[in-house]
Amino acid sequence: MISRDYSDEDGIILVTATGAWNEHDVDQHYEALRLEIAARRETGLPILLLSDVTQAKRQAPAVERRTMWQIEQTFAPGDRLAVLVTDADDKAHVRGLLGKADMAAFSSKIAAQMWLLYEGLEAPR
Repeated sequence: MISRDYSDEDGIILVTATGAWNEHDVDQHYEALRLEIAARRETGLPILLLSDVTQAKRQAPAVERRTMWQIEQTFAPGDRLAVLVTDADDKAHVRGLLGKADMAAFSSKIAAQMWLLYEGLEAPR
């Protein structure tokens, strides 16, 4: 299951993903997410997204590929995306998927939020 919360007072879009999902679930999620992002772009708001996958299973390779494709279709330079993971192994796995996207993987929600909100901070390595 993938859910979205747009009510964060700092303007961070909160995405929570649990369990396993399929390519159709990913497509539906990004269709809904793009509507919110378009509305924020119209008003000049920054695109800040925190994706919490701490309760998700590692997805099938096809689902991971579809997710990365959707990310490339959805986000633009300057958008900031943080992925919250459970442990160092998951962090290494997610970082391997990120490639050139302006994204970072974290095991601390506070660190992820700080990185999203303060443009001067470099993404962790």
